[in-house]
Amino acid sequence: MARWKGWLLPALLAAAQLAYWPFPVLGRADPTRVTAAVAIIAVVCAGLVLRRTRPLIAVAVVAVGLALGVWATPQQEYFFPGDALLVLSVAESIALFHVALRSSRRATLLTVAGLLALQAVLVAGDEPLDLFVSVAFYALVAAGGRVRRRWLDDRDAAAHRLEQAERARVDAAAAEQRRLARELHDVSAHHLTSIVVNASAAQFIGTPQLRAESLEFAARTGRETLTALHQLVDVLPRATEAANLADLADDFRQLGQVVHVEMAGDPPPAQAEALHGIAREALTNTLRYAPGATVRVSQAYDETGATLVVEDDGAAAPVEGLGSGRGLTGMRERAAALGGTVTAGPRTGGGWQVRAVLPAVAAPVRLRVWLRSQVVLDAGLVLLTLLLPLSGVALMVEEDGVAPAAAILLLLAVMLHSAPLLGRRRHPWIMVAAVALTAWLGPLLVATGVAPPAEAWLFLFNFGAEIAAVYAVAAHANRPRFSWIGLVVLLFSASLSFAVLLGVSGGAGGEVYGETPPPQTPGEQAALVVFTAACAWFALAVPMSGAWLAGWAARRRRDRRLENEAGAVALVSADAEQRARDERARVAAGLQASVLAAAVKVTEAADRGDLDGVHDAAKATLAAMRGLLDNLRPAQEVPSSESV
Repeated sequence: MARWKGWLLPALLAAAQLAYWPFPVLGRADPTRVTAAVAIIAVVCAGLVLRRTRPLIAVAVVAVGLALGVWATPQQEYFFPGDALLVLSVAESIALFHVALRSSRRATLLTVAGLLALQAVLVAGDEPLDLFVSVAFYALVAAGGRVRRRWLDDRDAAAHRLEQAERARVDAAAAEQRRLARELHDVSAHHLTSIVVNASAAQFIGTPQLRAESLEFAARTGRETLTALHQLVDVLPRATEAANLADLADDFRQLGQVVHVEMAGDPPPAQAEALHGIAREALTNTLRYAPGATVRVSQAYDETGATLVVEDDGAAAPVEGLGSGRGLTGMRERAAALGGTVTAGPRTGGGWQVRAVLPAVAAPVRLRVWLRSQVVLDAGLVLLTLLLPLSGVALMVEEDGVAPAAAILLLLAVMLHSAPLLGRRRHPWIMVAAVALTAWLGPLLVATGVAPPAEAWLFLFNFGAEIAAVYAVAAHANRPRFSWIGLVVLLFSASLSFAVLLGVSGGAGGEVYGETPPPQTPGEQAALVVFTAACAWFALAVPMSGAWLAGWAARRRRDRRLENEAGAVALVSADAEQRARDERARVAAGLQASVLAAAVKVTEAADRGDLDGVHDAAKATLAAMRGLLDNLRPAQEVPSSESV
């Protein structure tokens, strides 16, 4: 932000304060006090300049400066009554708002506590109500800053999602290449390696039963390989393989491996799938390089994350020529996608070990600060709607001699009428019903004689709840098309309750103004109620309709912003998906021309009973797959010596 923008608000505030005081009394006020005031104005405004970069320092300078101003400047001026630094006191609210906006929740709470402690010292000996007002005021300012912070965080998160989607779009083709290379290696290499190992063993031993079993296994596994390869390059997303480590171990036991499995804890689905793929690749490598070895697989998951260890004793001689150089790379890619790592290397005492570590999945962040801040703001709104009614109750007790019990009932009535506004965001329709029903508490209290008819005017100042409720239902209702119903219901309830209140209190110009009304027939009373309700309807229609339109406009702006953010991400994601589909189609063409054509010969040889043909076709398919993987591997990627 330009430097002048940081100075603009303090400069305007200083000019407004100087215009308010001391300029109007120059030549008449004490020069020493005027000089002190100008110095304090300069210090406070200079501190306010730091509100964006050093908010804690800014609020400290502003608070101390204003505290000195209370001591150094007069509280009453003959030519300009009121607090001398009244305009400058706004700086404290601005500084506190920026602390809540830019600092942590803990720093915000400590700042509010410090300001309250300073305020308690300044108002010591004065009205205790002043300190209560300060508590409410500081809470509202801090809550506003936290809500604004959350709003900015949401916008930053939306921008981050768009940035991630854009990066994914640029990298879509390369990412699909890496995924296909990893899946080709994991799926087909596992199946084909099993066929080669099984056929080699049958050829070496040579018994008719083992040869028959090997041919049957080759036919079945060859068809599974073809199915897996077809699914891999299908246009639609491939079905996720069940991440069952025990079943995977059983498959390798049937191929002669001695596999021991230990499992503790259940990782989340995404981690379970990644660990399954890593374990499958590691077990396939044991089949290639240590056939017949004893393999130990241990998987654990706790609050620190997931750990997978696959290790063998490397007892037997390896089967040569079956590796593609992609094993360790694929395992590392799977782990890196979830923020984890994979290490592989020789074990102490012989054999090989693969170790994968995935971090714990972070729990969803609860927006407790956001919700609490909104509750504070809603409570402030409730207090705002209660200012006039509460002042009226206090005036009744002080000047009209209303009994304490009656005053308490009146106080509860006006508070119950505004209290539903606390649920205006989460339950706007329930709030509308509650506000509409509690609007009849006033007429009920007057009609039953609990409240004196002359005091019925109190409830005429309680319509702020209806206006706030109309805005809330338009801005937050889950069915915005029907939010106008809330406007009609509240307008009808407010106007009719107003007319009934005047009727039961003696009518317009009657006891409500301290006069004795003339006697009226029931028909005249009904006509008066209808006429008064109609007048009240038109009188209240303007402010309540304006509140509804304001809420509707706020909701429309919010929805449009969210739609634009989601639409931008969706557009970029759709382009990324199309790039991935194009790459998938290109790989599918190569797969059809090389690997699939060679894989078909495996099943054909098995169906003919040609074990030698099965062995040769499976090795040829592995070679074709290795060639395809070499084409998919990025040019800068060179197989490391530890690739498996």
